[in-house]
Amino acid sequence: MIPSSIINITRMATLLLLPIALAQEEVNGYIHLGRGSCVDQKGSFYSYIQRTLTFPDATTCGSAECAKFGNAASYRGFEFSVTKRCTCLFDKEKMPPVQNDASSPEYVSKNYQGMEYVAGTSGTPGADCYMIARDSAVTMGTGLFYVTTIASALLRGFEIKTDE
Repeated sequence: MIPSSIINITRMATLLLLPIALAQEEVNGYIHLGRGSCVDQKGSFYSYIQRTLTFPDATTCGSAECAKFGNAASYRGFEFSVTKRCTCLFDKEKMPPVQNDASSPEYVSKNYQGMEYVAGTSGTPGADCYMIARDSAVTMGTGLFYVTTIASALLRGFEIKTDE
């Protein structure tokens, strides 16, 4: 039997996290990591390609714009800003070439140091970070191990206390 204190903690956590979960925009093929720029395990930003026009929502950004880069091994996900800008993210110095007219550029880009899977966000407001789902096995596998281990230890601790 699960102690009532665990049930109460679970209920409180659900109530606190519900507004955050409801505010997230689901984008097929991506995992929403939250507010801020996407960062790698060292806290570095990713190189990016960004269209100079705006997009109506994160779904259009991920499925219509950045999806064309989805097969590139260096593609890590995208950011969708409050100004409705769509930024496709890549590993350091591994952005694919895009057609760009020098007199009227459609794309802007910048190189940063980010490498490999998206590990989190910068937490600064202004954009939301979406990691491509194919990279989720790398990050979720380790995270799930730790969450399961901690939950198991907590439950055993509560069981010991309730048996006394």
